[in-house]
Amino acid sequence: MPILARRVLRIGASTLIALLLASLLYMMFVYRSVNIFTPPEQIESLGRTYVLGRNEFSREDLNQRYPENTEHWTLERVGFLPPIHGIYQWQNDEFHGDATTSAFLKWGDRYIGYSLSGGP
Repeated sequence: MPILARRVLRIGASTLIALLLASLLYMMFVYRSVNIFTPPEQIESLGRTYVLGRNEFSREDLNQRYPENTEHWTLERVGFLPPIHGIYQWQNDEFHGDATTSAFLKWGDRYIGYSLSGGP
């Protein structure tokens, strides 16, 4: 293998490794955890901080658990956690864009429950 080809291969491999490490560090910063494959311990949404609960729901479970909410409230995406996880809260015309006492992180096809941390 010619020297130029080896040099290009070495630079390309080094660049790829650097990009992967930078991506991993960014995800660790966003998730505030070394393990980026589990839901984070806390999330921020609409200016408030929420801590991880121990409940997991499907969309049908949420609608059955909060039937009084489904008439006047809708579960809307109010933010996201990179790269693809949406943050959802119950919203209506009166509280549209305001933080509520619970938030749900969409993790695959499940919704992970979070509770409001602290006061205003």
